[in-house]
Amino acid sequence: MTVALRAAVQNLTTLIPSLSSQVISILIRRASEALQPVRSMPLQFRAMSNKRPPSEPSFFVSGVLRPVRAYFGVESGIGPGGPSKEELMRPYGEEVFEAVVQKYIFYVTAMRKKEESLRKLKKGKKPTFSLFGGAPKEEDGREEERIRQQMVLDVEAFGKDAETLGVDVQGSASFKSLHELAIAPLSDGELGNTL
Repeated sequence: MTVALRAAVQNLTTLIPSLSSQVISILIRRASEALQPVRSMPLQFRAMSNKRPPSEPSFFVSGVLRPVRAYFGVESGIGPGGPSKEELMRPYGEEVFEAVVQKYIFYVTAMRKKEESLRKLKKGKKPTFSLFGGAPKEEDGREEERIRQQMVLDVEAFGKDAETLGVDVQGSASFKSLHELAIAPLSDGELGNTL
């Protein structure tokens, strides 16, 4: 009887790595979905009537790592991973965090490249007569600075959120790259130096 029980336990424990991998994959996918608004950040800023500098993180930031918190029942106390929270929340959190940081870098890099192309396109156009002088160019510079400030607020809030899951944010080379990308100016010539 004990041999059969040991064999059954052995069979179940061989499933753990595969199940863990599947759970992490699902958490990464759900966390990455929450990053979608990063791609349209410049468009959102241009459409805003409020032109004040940003003072708080974007709405989506708190939702990026929410799937990990929900899985382990961090806020509710109830979650499928609740019983293994002490053992698995940090390693799962770190794995999800690193994958999401890579996706975040991809989105920010693509957004910055698009902004650089737009800036070059605007530079190539001949200026037309304007009663108000160079105001559009000044406004473009202020918009770019607001976008950069918002990215910095978002990335820093994302890092703080990850720390609540036990992730070693300061030890992550990927996060350092993301933070450097966020704080770099959006002005000409800077994009190539940060990538």
